[in-house]
Amino acid sequence: MAEVAHKNRKQDLGIYYTPEPVVAFIFDILKILKKKEDEQSGRWDSHEPNPRYPSVIDPAVGEGIFLKVALESGFTKPRYVFGVDIDEHVVEQWEQINLLKSFGSRADLENHFFHQNGLLPLDEGKVLPYKKGGLREFDAVVGNPPYGGVGLSETELSDDLIAHLNEFEILGKKGGSNSTAGKQATLGDIQNPTAAQRLKSFPIEVLFVERFIQLAKPGGWIAIIIPDGILANSSLEYVRKFIAEETKVLAIVSLPRDTFKGVGTNAKTSILFLRKYTETERIDLNYRVFLGSVGEVGRKWFSEVVDSFKESYMKKDQPTSAIPDEDCSEFVVARGDKTMLELMSEKPSSRWNAVYWLPVYEANIRDLLSCKFTVARIGDFETRLTYGAIVTGKRKHEGDDYYLINQGDILFTGLDLTQTRTVAADSPWVLDRAKPAVNSIVLARSGVGGVGKNRITIVRERLKAVVDSFVDLLDVDPGRLNPFYAVVYWKTVFGRLQVERLINGVGTVNISFDEIREIKIPLLPDAIQKNVESEYTKMSAYHDKAMEAKKKGNEKEYKKNIETAEKMLKDLIARTEAVIRGERDDVI
Repeated sequence: MAEVAHKNRKQDLGIYYTPEPVVAFIFDILKILKKKEDEQSGRWDSHEPNPRYPSVIDPAVGEGIFLKVALESGFTKPRYVFGVDIDEHVVEQWEQINLLKSFGSRADLENHFFHQNGLLPLDEGKVLPYKKGGLREFDAVVGNPPYGGVGLSETELSDDLIAHLNEFEILGKKGGSNSTAGKQATLGDIQNPTAAQRLKSFPIEVLFVERFIQLAKPGGWIAIIIPDGILANSSLEYVRKFIAEETKVLAIVSLPRDTFKGVGTNAKTSILFLRKYTETERIDLNYRVFLGSVGEVGRKWFSEVVDSFKESYMKKDQPTSAIPDEDCSEFVVARGDKTMLELMSEKPSSRWNAVYWLPVYEANIRDLLSCKFTVARIGDFETRLTYGAIVTGKRKHEGDDYYLINQGDILFTGLDLTQTRTVAADSPWVLDRAKPAVNSIVLARSGVGGVGKNRITIVRERLKAVVDSFVDLLDVDPGRLNPFYAVVYWKTVFGRLQVERLINGVGTVNISFDEIREIKIPLLPDAIQKNVESEYTKMSAYHDKAMEAKKKGNEKEYKKNIETAEKMLKDLIARTEAVIRGERDDVI
């Protein structure tokens, strides 16, 4: 029971301990940075007459894996490592951790490890003669800070902590202002009880990003594991701007979604490698950023990225490489040809997640833009883009008045309403905005099984229905873009890869309205678009027969007709792709 309680406590705090291969990879990269600096200045191993070692701190040290590897890899020595953690359970274990045995005494241990909130300043009364700058600045700040949990809600939000956090610059950035007034408007006066409430809802991982930067020396390194939302979500673009103003982004490496599955989360994460600007450096975004993506946690795959980074960083060359696995898919990708200016300039908002820049996605856009047809945005034709009601509470609001369409009702070939839940007309689900019209496009907006599977179809007849909060409705001007063609295009490789590239999220992947609007679509001649509609309608007849058979429990008839419909739609998609590529003149 104690073990379960501790696991639940960690998840409440948003703490997920890092697998050792990931940490070893981080220090492989840091050692390359250290070696390069040593070659340029003789600051570290080659310093005469005695070598020097970087001071390293982990502000969310947990059980100490980052500091353990920092020592075992030879990056630094015991007297130069420091750790902070709020979790009393791990504090009790610090004396037993192998990496700490070399400290010799409890007093020495307490000079290096602090049981406190990692966002708070460290004890300035501790003067360490070998640690210049005291406990304010470090050569390397590393770790996997908490994210996604209740975080600050579980800590003691004292006036001192609120006052300290009120000095964080990132709070002012969120309010769109660098001024003190902007910060106060975001957080609130410490005497105001709403200040604590605002902090409870503020992403703790964003506060830790600034804390890592605060702790680094000018010119010091930062290696931090963060949820991909910081790199991709439009609502967190202010965080990316803040990071770019304070640091030079050296590398961004995407981790597999199952990296932390064994410790309680499937959050999509990445590693940011940064170097804090010195006071005399001028910010210039026209520098190259190394981007890496790893499909599986393992030394073999990390080694490929390390070798690519070493080649590009040490030789000033910027190669792009895709290293396939046995299935010939892009399992490891490393590229160094993108600049921070390009990452910051991407629309509708800047994108730093390395997966977004996979060569296959960029090649798809290049192929699309090189076709003979005019290419526009879906948003250019939008007349309505909305989603269903958000309903909370236990009441089910059952009734027979309206179908409540969810993501599972969206099949490859059309809607399946045979088992769809129905609700009463006076239920909170029934909003005018959530009612599909004839020819409304219905698409999943979240989840690997929803938007991740590219679930999209069209309402072909008047339907007494509403969509739920996980489904979007898109209406386009039929005089300018045929909605049947839009749905078929969405399912082509040109549309599918764009959706795959755009979706993002930490725990659950999503696609936003702005991202939907940015999807590029070639404008085929009206006659061809009309032919797509005609072929789609023929396919739909078999889909409808399959749904009728399903209602009657006729599995054989259902299977026969749904397979026919799927084959017809796949053929139509392939013909549409061929028209876009210029390989045929029409879909019929």
